[in-house]
Amino acid sequence: METSTAELPAPSVFSASAEHEPDLHPKVRIGQYSDAGPKLQNQDALAMQIPEGPLLRTKGIVAALADGLSTAGAAREAAESCVLGFISDYYATPTLWSVPRSAQRVLEALNRWLCRQTLAGESHLCTLSLLILRSRTAHLFQVGDSRIWRLRNDKLECLTRDHSRMIGENRQVLTRVMGGDTRLDVDYSSSDLQVGDIFLLTTDGIHGFLSRSRMQGIIRGCESPDMIAQTLVEAALANGSDDNLSCQVLRVDGLPDASADETLKQRGNLPLPPPLSPGMKVDGFTVKRELYASVRSHLYLVENEEGKRSVLKTPSVNLEDDRDALERFVMEGWVGSRLRNPHLLHALPMPEMPSCLYQHLEFIDGVTLKQWLREHPDAAVEEKLYLADQLLNGIRALHRADVIHSDLKPDNIMVDTSGLVRIVDFGSCHCRGMEQRASDIPLGTRDYTAPELIDGEAPSEQSDLFSVAAIIHEMLTGALPWQGRYEKSNHRPLPALQSLNAFVPLWINNVLQIGLQRHRNQRFADAAEFRDALRRPVRATKPGKDNSINELRLWKGACLVLVMLLLISVSLNQ
Repeated sequence: METSTAELPAPSVFSASAEHEPDLHPKVRIGQYSDAGPKLQNQDALAMQIPEGPLLRTKGIVAALADGLSTAGAAREAAESCVLGFISDYYATPTLWSVPRSAQRVLEALNRWLCRQTLAGESHLCTLSLLILRSRTAHLFQVGDSRIWRLRNDKLECLTRDHSRMIGENRQVLTRVMGGDTRLDVDYSSSDLQVGDIFLLTTDGIHGFLSRSRMQGIIRGCESPDMIAQTLVEAALANGSDDNLSCQVLRVDGLPDASADETLKQRGNLPLPPPLSPGMKVDGFTVKRELYASVRSHLYLVENEEGKRSVLKTPSVNLEDDRDALERFVMEGWVGSRLRNPHLLHALPMPEMPSCLYQHLEFIDGVTLKQWLREHPDAAVEEKLYLADQLLNGIRALHRADVIHSDLKPDNIMVDTSGLVRIVDFGSCHCRGMEQRASDIPLGTRDYTAPELIDGEAPSEQSDLFSVAAIIHEMLTGALPWQGRYEKSNHRPLPALQSLNAFVPLWINNVLQIGLQRHRNQRFADAAEFRDALRRPVRATKPGKDNSINELRLWKGACLVLVMLLLISVSLNQ
């Protein structure tokens, strides 16, 4: 892939075509330039990407420009995270998704991450302008007061509107920024492409100090995109700009065939593969054997031409008319492609032009946790707690990626031949920032599902931690807590684990009692807290948010009583 960032302002040129198929992408020259101006730090961030192969056809060319708010403590980090995070995650979205859908999903996830960083410490706030050129269409996304322009027929036009308003005579404030609110409002528009179009993305350090006519004259007077960008920055500086300055330029030199969109649609509607049997070939993979089958999916062990083993996961033919289920299958593949952790199943690269719908996954040489427990009935408690520790490390990585598993159970946890714990099967996952209704997400296995999910509430980190606590209880005792009847957890304490396994330390009761609380806000705050509690003894009750408030009020009341007694004592002595 070809990528250009603020630190590498060199121009990039891409022009290619394939003789065996219609031309599916525009021919574009790009350039960009950024300068800190009179400020000590450049809080702008910008990047462009022209991918190779099928991503260029299905996702297009991306230009992203962000301006960190100077009043935010982590302005630069926010801008870089938006620009680089968007490009990385946008190209990982399923090919079945349209450009607006892919971009909106990624933007919502990025915005939620920024909000969480702000709540945890320094403010992460920035503007963001995105331009995506795919096929014969320009897609524009705008949050804040950076701008996207287009020069067509020698006329420069601003295609976006600023999200700002005036306070008093001289002060202007932004009304929308990335990271400013958990509910993200993005302006979206699209327009057709014409040969000769020049698109411009600028921060206010440029358009706040140059008139439209001045900018238009500079664009007309420069041939290369990188020279346009640099000249605009230098002109704004010469005209008194007191801010960071950044500019991106894209010149359209050619358009794809008019039939390209229809070709892409046909490729996007991939057929479901038939049931596979040993010896069958799929896109260069030879099926060795079936590993697993359910009403939702099938897993097959395959080998490529070099003899390397991997796994193909295919949707069941029963889902052929279930569009929602197929969407979840595609979403599962996207989630897997974003995860990078030793305790999480890895998705592998797909062939350039897959012939049917499937996921390509790594092969884990091992057994499920359920099978491991059957094969190791006399395993020491310490060994099982070590597996639990690894499991919580995987859950922590999953949650940090804003993904809730929602179907944790021993069948969805693998232990490989080296003893490494791996979490698999993301088919029921809930991704924060995505528009998913709770009713759209398959309910996990009831024996390991948190009570609030049974009642129809949305999945959360704490619902995953409830499942983990139930799994650990079963690992240590061979039985589910309360025999799986979790409605009893609201009225009865957790029965002592030592009645089922005398070797379990007494303080583990306290840990699992917290993890299995009926109400989610009384459980552990996150996987790291749960993991740390398993590593050392904890007290029998965990003060949740409500208990902490009650304790504070109790101490305040006690102090007030002591002060009153002291005053009475002083007055009596007088």
